[in-house]
Amino acid sequence: MNGEYKQGEAIPSESEMMKMFQTTRGTVRKAISMLVTEGLVEQIRGKGTFVRLNPLKYSIWNFGGFTDYLKSRNEVAVSEVLEQTTVNMGGKAYFKLVRARGVKKDTGVLYLTVDTSYLPVSLFPGLERYDFGKESLYNVLRNDYRIYPGRTEITLSPEEVNDKIKEILQVDKNETSLLKAEGVVFDQNNTEIEKVKVVYGPHVEFKIMTNMN
Repeated sequence: MNGEYKQGEAIPSESEMMKMFQTTRGTVRKAISMLVTEGLVEQIRGKGTFVRLNPLKYSIWNFGGFTDYLKSRNEVAVSEVLEQTTVNMGGKAYFKLVRARGVKKDTGVLYLTVDTSYLPVSLFPGLERYDFGKESLYNVLRNDYRIYPGRTEITLSPEEVNDKIKEILQVDKNETSLLKAEGVVFDQNNTEIEKVKVVYGPHVEFKIMTNMN
């Protein structure tokens, strides 16, 4: 990433790296496998391993748990609060939270999603006192309210985005829409605790996992 090995250039062989880092062949192979998975290098049988600096993608496979997901990658999650207020929907008060969610990089922040959450004030009184630019929403729900997000029901569809969201998510101005996941989140007692909408930027691969009975 710092340019020591250029695009298309071969990296040292397994034997060379074993000597360079004083480690085992198994460790070297595991490291190279991780680079292949991230799309940073390509292995060509009989020739070697070559630099392929394709854009890094983030596979958001679990709906929710954004901070935990990035922690599993040894990366730091960043949230910027775009809007925080109380609104009335259907005669019921909701705490509305809009955040740009991203990952900290050496060059700044790479934003991946824009999340909009509506949480019933009756279930979560006092949410407005938290700084969700610094704290994880789901950690607050679990630790301070003893409510545990359990499952989601979502719909996927395209979302026309405005210039502000395009700028945050680094979207080409000619693009008119992005992938949107919208639905509700239920807790451990099957009570609806959140209405949510997540707009995904171009650096995210959205993977859906199902159980086959």
